[in-house]
Amino acid sequence: MTVEDKRLRPIFFTDASFYPYIGALLVILIWGIYAYIVQLRIGLSGTGMNDITIWSVYIVNFIFFSGISLAGIGIAAAVRIMHMKNYEPLVRIAEVLTVVSLSMAGLSVVIDLGRPDRSYLLIQNYFERIGTSTMMWDITAVATYLILSATFLYVGLRADIKECAIRCSDWRRPLYNTLLFWYDEEETPTVHRLARILSITILPVMIMFHTVLAWIFGVGSTRPLWFGAVAGPYFVSAAIASGIGAIIVIAALLRWIYNWENILSDDIFRGLGNFLSVSILVYMYFMLAEATTSIYAAPSGETQVINEWLFGSFSYIYWPMLILGMAMPATILIIQALRPGYINVKVTASLAAIVVAAFWIKRYIIIVPTLSLGAYLPYFPTWIEVSITLATFALFFLMYTGFVKLFPLFELESEEI
Repeated sequence: MTVEDKRLRPIFFTDASFYPYIGALLVILIWGIYAYIVQLRIGLSGTGMNDITIWSVYIVNFIFFSGISLAGIGIAAAVRIMHMKNYEPLVRIAEVLTVVSLSMAGLSVVIDLGRPDRSYLLIQNYFERIGTSTMMWDITAVATYLILSATFLYVGLRADIKECAIRCSDWRRPLYNTLLFWYDEEETPTVHRLARILSITILPVMIMFHTVLAWIFGVGSTRPLWFGAVAGPYFVSAAIASGIGAIIVIAALLRWIYNWENILSDDIFRGLGNFLSVSILVYMYFMLAEATTSIYAAPSGETQVINEWLFGSFSYIYWPMLILGMAMPATILIIQALRPGYINVKVTASLAAIVVAAFWIKRYIIIVPTLSLGAYLPYFPTWIEVSITLATFALFFLMYTGFVKLFPLFELESEEI
């Protein structure tokens, strides 16, 4: 079997378990759409939000999906710039993760709007608000980041789309041909140069996006634990750790489903696992710095929130998140790294999945306690918010799966395996 045949397996082969998987995701998505229709009909009063707790799990999802997008495009750009041959199989896996997760981040913001039909006002009054509104900063950053990321993915995909158009004779061929506008057989050198330029361009945009996202919180001086100059690097470190974790999980699942052990080698997972452990430790350092200053030398509001995190009403999720979701995976990954040449892909992927879940919980802890403590009505997610959140994740997996079934995840070659 050639490398091309191996890498095109998802497009031309469908296992029987694929259909129940898609069916389950569609059921979750349809239920979430119904919940959103109910939300539109009765307004945000159908959620657990109120006049004090104005943000909730929708913004948690926005920050979470924005976060995992960073490592995706970061890895893809770094591999191209630094010619990291061993990690080339990750490039498109990471690029797709960025585009899909950014799409879900933007959707989460729309879902959070009580009147999404008025979102056009953000564009209509763009130039009036860009100088004073952090929301407009974020919209600008998301749009720029998503456009560059999608372009980055498409540019490297064109030659492989051409190969798919040649091999397919069904309904997919017209789709592939439509995507190949102005295609030229001699464009490969130009595409490589453009991909390198985009790699260099997208890295500062990536940092800018996540820093601007942090500033939405960092300039909120009336909210305890949000105001501070360290918000930018704090958010970037979280995005790196959660993004690396997401890539490990997706790559491990694809390797298991399609028997890609020869493509996604053990060394790739060993390197990613090592980097994940360091990323977690860096983030935990920021957490320690935040907790220390908030406990000993902060205004009363910040002290109240940190005490609720550590010892109060949110401690039941804070400590499991910290110990089981971050400290334990980092420790196991470090121990694994100390064994020369050793890697357990299943263990690494399982730990990465725990880390990703822990970072979603950490986003929840950042937002909800700060807003809800002292509110006349305590916040708790309703069935509407839970249903829409699950539907958002279902749509994420549907979009990623759709890409895998339509386009190659690796650059096609002609070598024999």
